[in-house]
Amino acid sequence: MKRLVLLPVLLVLLTGCSALVNSSYLHVSPYTEPVKQESEEGYQTAENYLSLKNALLYFVENGQEQGSIRVYDYSGDLASELPEAVREVTEKDPLGVYAVETMEAESSLIVAYQEIRVDIAFRRTPEQIKAIEPSTSMNVLTDRLEKAMADYETEVTARVSYYNSEDVAAIPRNYYRSHPAEVMEMPKVTVNIYPEEGGYVRIIEVLMEYTNTAEQLRQYREAVQTSAHAAQEYVRYRETDTDKLQLLYTYLQERFSYVAIDTATPAYSFLCDGIATSEGAARSLQIICDEMELECYTVEGFRDGKPYVWNIVAVDGIYCHVDLYRLLMEGSEGLLLLKDGAMTGYEWDVTAYPACP
Repeated sequence: MKRLVLLPVLLVLLTGCSALVNSSYLHVSPYTEPVKQESEEGYQTAENYLSLKNALLYFVENGQEQGSIRVYDYSGDLASELPEAVREVTEKDPLGVYAVETMEAESSLIVAYQEIRVDIAFRRTPEQIKAIEPSTSMNVLTDRLEKAMADYETEVTARVSYYNSEDVAAIPRNYYRSHPAEVMEMPKVTVNIYPEEGGYVRIIEVLMEYTNTAEQLRQYREAVQTSAHAAQEYVRYRETDTDKLQLLYTYLQERFSYVAIDTATPAYSFLCDGIATSEGAARSLQIICDEMELECYTVEGFRDGKPYVWNIVAVDGIYCHVDLYRLLMEGSEGLLLLKDGAMTGYEWDVTAYPACP
């Protein structure tokens, strides 16, 4: 009889237990190795050399000056591997070499685990660290540097797996040469590599130092483009290229009594201030010819053994040399269009520009 009484009771109890289980919390999934992340208490964890090094790098990536690592069941010799991990992060890892001045790590026993206190002195700001471009190719780095030149940025930092420091340094110079209406000043370019030796992936830091502020250079660019457009409008109704260029020469000649002074902004100084250099005159003529849709090249060469810049222009279908700076400084009454044979004292790479026979 007692058995008959107990059976309903057991059934009720079993039903009650089932009601207490929320089935939405029951699921089956494959086991995956947990990813080490910063705990809610603000510390990292490590159980082997790799996770120890990654914990140190975590602090560096986040610009964290102080941090804590808890070590449970370490698989190696923590006493010897901790200083080795610090050395690898600060002397071999690209980010550590770039960002860290000094790193100190000290381990102490806290009951059931080892606690490592980490103190870092940075040579870079958190903003500089976060601004590092991800691993990229030279083509992508070229695009990034060209954008920086157009915007007058002063610093670009990127991870790259293949590079040539000379090629990197040439990117800003080439962009300056090919965009005279956009880039008003050629900055001083410094390329730093982190680390200098060893490792497949490096961090490249490109510093671009200007004598003018970005806002000033944007204003200069607008003034140059306005001046070039005005010059193009002034000569637009002449029928031949020769007539347009002759009128343009008169227009420029009457604007200023040009003075020869070195300047960091050659095109702006020439078109807006009457300060002339061979580079300023040549870049200005290039800008105006581009406005006129007239084929023109800026030639970088030598005159009497010294660096010098002039133009080659397609005038009514015939290539001619134009040394605008020399004509203006010598007070020539008209524009002279010269052939190769008349360029006594000039030297240039004849393979890089059209011939003027």
